[in-house]
Amino acid sequence: MSHLRTVLFPVHPSARALAAAPRSTRTRRGAAGAAGILALALAVSGCASPAASSSSSSPSSFGTASVALSWIKNYEFAGYYFAEDDGDYTDAGFDKVDLIAGGGNTNSWDLVLSGQAQVGLASDLTGITGAINDGAGLKIIGAQFVKNPVGFVSLAGNPIRTVADLKGKRIGVDAGGKLAVEAVLKANDLPADTVEFVSVPNGVDPLMNGEVDALIGFLTNYPIAVKNAGGDVVTMSFADANYAQFGDAVVVSDKELAENRDELKAIMKASIEGWNTALTKGTDAIADIAMKHGGADNGLDKQLQVDSASVLPSFMLTSDTVKNGIFTLTPDLVDQAIASLAAAGIKADPSMFDTSLLQEVYAENPDLIPGFTVPAS
Repeated sequence: MSHLRTVLFPVHPSARALAAAPRSTRTRRGAAGAAGILALALAVSGCASPAASSSSSSPSSFGTASVALSWIKNYEFAGYYFAEDDGDYTDAGFDKVDLIAGGGNTNSWDLVLSGQAQVGLASDLTGITGAINDGAGLKIIGAQFVKNPVGFVSLAGNPIRTVADLKGKRIGVDAGGKLAVEAVLKANDLPADTVEFVSVPNGVDPLMNGEVDALIGFLTNYPIAVKNAGGDVVTMSFADANYAQFGDAVVVSDKELAENRDELKAIMKASIEGWNTALTKGTDAIADIAMKHGGADNGLDKQLQVDSASVLPSFMLTSDTVKNGIFTLTPDLVDQAIASLAAAGIKADPSMFDTSLLQEVYAENPDLIPGFTVPAS
């Protein structure tokens, strides 16, 4: 999921083909000088921009809220579905919400830059920072997954548990996965030939068939698919491989942040309410609403949605987000991400983040922190 100018978003012939397999890495560098992905923060001194006034005179004037998702509609976006169905967006002053599915040839942040979406979700930081370095007027204001749910998936008979275990392994990747692994190698001062890259399609068959020693994929669903196929799975996240990233970062445009701040705050408040509902109701409810909002149309497997939903809290709820609220990042996490990107040869700095908007949302709505507990590891 590292960027450069290579397509990171695996391009499939149809949305149904995308839906058939577990989610792997994906991203695409867009024509608007974009490239990227994600993150936000709560209290990064020096990172937050001064509050700007909104051009909207009252919530009744907000119109349609628009959120560009990073992938096809599945369990990963259940909080936004709950917010829509429960009227959180309309209560926040919108007529309706447009949840724009990803999974095609257009980045979420391209839609943000063009004004087609007010908020975008991006899979990791590398592309977004690349886009900003190219001059895109974007800010990272938050992250759904404060611990990026992407990493190495291997089998117990030939496991990758530590960075040292990478040596000599055949790694099954798409374009985005290859670049991500290259970034992990750079971050650990390992030569590029430490691993052998094997191009593979989505799905776990190449691992189960012995064509590769490991796959790169979302740890919310790839391990489950391996277990369902009869494999004894071992995982190592990129974060555990000294490559700190965030998943489904919340990205907005500088223009929207300056001119329509109240609308962005309303969108985030409603989205937080939806995720609070999703995490409270739990696995089965998340799977049910995911199947209702696109899962069935995309031919998704209901049981995989259930199993994947059970892992979501481990990537969203940490001691920090339990205390500060979901979507928030601490200064330490932002610093770690910037250092991780630098180790991989990717330029990033605190000015790419604006933590002030979520600070305001939570300060104005302290009840948005419901008292979750950190999942057992």
